[in-house]
Amino acid sequence: MVPVPVSVATLVYAVLCVASDVQSRRIPNLLSGLGMVVGIVLNTVYFGSDGLLASLGGTLLIGGLLLGPFAMGGIGGGDVKMMAAIGALLGPRAALPALLMGLVFGGGIMVIHLIRLGRLREKLLAAGTMAAASVLGGTLEPLRISAAQPGAITLPYSVPLTLGTLVVLVLGNPWA
Repeated sequence: MVPVPVSVATLVYAVLCVASDVQSRRIPNLLSGLGMVVGIVLNTVYFGSDGLLASLGGTLLIGGLLLGPFAMGGIGGGDVKMMAAIGALLGPRAALPALLMGLVFGGGIMVIHLIRLGRLREKLLAAGTMAAASVLGGTLEPLRISAAQPGAITLPYSVPLTLGTLVVLVLGNPWA
């Protein structure tokens, strides 16, 4: 179970990330750094060396899992650092399902948004073409995307990542 101060710190941190991301499409490094420090300190205070290890493990696991999508242009660096801080706050056992639920929420939100714009078919065909080119060419290069490309549709991903985190905070870890 997540102690109340850790839950409150996680909620405040996530809301600050969303506010910044929606307003400026950036999550400041200082905010993410503070989230990581608060997570490490709180978990160490509550759980001793096990809490410290869980915080560090959550940071490394979640941050590490998102490095690939970041390198391919599919997620921003601020989102990676945001979720690494969530890993520090919640530890790997709660942060991993929060991340996975956030990715599901993000996919769902994007599908709804693309339907609303009338561009779902176009984007699905483009994704299929990129995947086929990657397989046929034996390289990941065709999968690289950029939010700066003309016609790119982006989402402040802190929103669905926060929704996933809230589900874990409210309902608990579904895999515990």
